[in-house]
Amino acid sequence: MVTIKGLFGRSRRMMPTIIVMLAVAVSFIFASSGTVGADWPMFMKDSGRTSYARNAPSPPLELKWSFTTGGPIYSSPIVYDGKVFIGSYDKKLYALDAETGSKLWSFEVDGEILSTPAAVKGSIFFGSKDGKVYALNTDTGKEVWRYDTKVEVFTSPFVEDGMVYIAASDGQYYAIDAKTGKRKWRRKIRDKIKYGGMYASPVLADDAIIVAGKSGTLYSTSIKSGARNWNKKLTSSVYATPAVNGKMLYVANNERKLFAMDVSNGKVLWRKSFGNDLPYSSPVVSRGRLYQALRSGKIVVLNKSTGEDISEFKLPAAINSTPVLTSSSIIYVGCDDGYFYAVDSTFGDVLWKYKTGGGVQSSPAVSDGKVFVSSKDGKVYAFAP
Repeated sequence: MVTIKGLFGRSRRMMPTIIVMLAVAVSFIFASSGTVGADWPMFMKDSGRTSYARNAPSPPLELKWSFTTGGPIYSSPIVYDGKVFIGSYDKKLYALDAETGSKLWSFEVDGEILSTPAAVKGSIFFGSKDGKVYALNTDTGKEVWRYDTKVEVFTSPFVEDGMVYIAASDGQYYAIDAKTGKRKWRRKIRDKIKYGGMYASPVLADDAIIVAGKSGTLYSTSIKSGARNWNKKLTSSVYATPAVNGKMLYVANNERKLFAMDVSNGKVLWRKSFGNDLPYSSPVVSRGRLYQALRSGKIVVLNKSTGEDISEFKLPAAINSTPVLTSSSIIYVGCDDGYFYAVDSTFGDVLWKYKTGGGVQSSPAVSDGKVFVSSKDGKVYAFAP
């Protein structure tokens, strides 16, 4: 390894090279520290739906601002380029200043927005109950394109290599060019739509999009060609978005079970039953542990490799919000009692809470030292130490 002293002790002819090397090193340090890439640009943070924050603030937190929309909010906030984006039941997508909460712009569509948007390279993408997928400019809110699915879109997209991937309620899922809005491919699940459709959002695993039908069948499809890799029938309907960790896919279903599957072939590696408790939110994995929130208010902690019980703790009300887990071992999660909680992930102690005006089914976002969440009271909240 060459030291800084050693570098500057060399001839002046080396200086341009040295300056370039130092610039690269400094940029790497900032990128590694979280100063760069601190955004939370899509549902559950990324295309693998990890819902994990490395540089999250620790409680207690204070309310920095709130913004009121014209309807309840089921969509989750995302953060991109200093802006918070959120969809509302009032049929509008909002762009807010992340520091102040002031409205930058709003865009109205013809249906309620439950879809959590995804923002990449200056564009934001989301679906609506009006049967369309939209692309807008993140700075101006101007429409770039729209794609007509002809049926309601409840799911949240992910964006990968210039393509938008999203599923519609009739069981069809799409690869759409992020720049032009032109469809690259479309696939349809084999469920009977009377009992089927898709409510769980798609997830990326090993260059494949994985979707879950309401009937309980999971499908793995190549994101490049649209060719089907495998499908696996589970025992009950799936509403919660699956999550990926390494070579493992985790998915909860309405039979009150959690499945760990091999992402390459769909083989079930282990399963965990929760008795009468319904897992409506998505699992979150960190440091060898899997955290599954349940409708009863319980958060169950399992060994991610074996499904063995590690611990569990209980909050006072039903949990429909997917938690965020932080590197400081804090869980941020909302409950149907209207409270937004910070919980110690080891012992289950409530470290802090804030009362909103409605049930919290929105999942939190963490960026630049702040935590953002929405509520059925129609408000977006920003918290910081």
